[in-house]
Amino acid sequence: MNKNIQISPKHVKKKDLILDSAVFIFSEYGFYNTKLEQITRSLNLTDKSIYYYFTSKGDLFLEVILSVQNKLDRLIETINQMDTTHIEKIKTYTNKSMTINGLTLLMNIPKSLSNFALYNKVKSNEANQYKAWTKWFQQGQIDGSMIHGDPEEHRNFLFGSLFYLHRWHAITDNESYAHIQPFIETMIDRMYSTQFQRVQ
Repeated sequence: MNKNIQISPKHVKKKDLILDSAVFIFSEYGFYNTKLEQITRSLNLTDKSIYYYFTSKGDLFLEVILSVQNKLDRLIETINQMDTTHIEKIKTYTNKSMTINGLTLLMNIPKSLSNFALYNKVKSNEANQYKAWTKWFQQGQIDGSMIHGDPEEHRNFLFGSLFYLHRWHAITDNESYAHIQPFIETMIDRMYSTQFQRVQ
């Protein structure tokens, strides 16, 4: 963004509209197959106008990733305040997070963007969110709601499962996700809940 230009509320709104459009288009076509004119066309903007806010497609993509991560950060903060078992926190997280459009982009960040200034911030956010997940598995073992095992391995397996499920169903809103949430919760119970531990 041109730092010599003052940012007005109107400019902030337009930037947000571009991000909202970009997250849908990147999700559908991926980073490499998306063209900036697809995004500007969807908003009836000129191709040049996008460079007022973003220096390149890579810059825009990383801003989209940050916007998705910010939504997840707010969700994690809300869930951490819940007075319930940690397995229930994980279920709530899956329910709410999988309705966030652009979630699958988090697993498809091109390494070619590693020289961008925002890339390190994205990777730092990712690491912190993984820590939050891991802590839920650790605390779930302490409160007795979750089976024992390596918390990071549990986290990675569930995260991968949800990513591919999200991608398969192309979930974009609460209504379309609602019908498979009971299946997800049963899957989490069967994999991790102490209620389903088999007696040896």
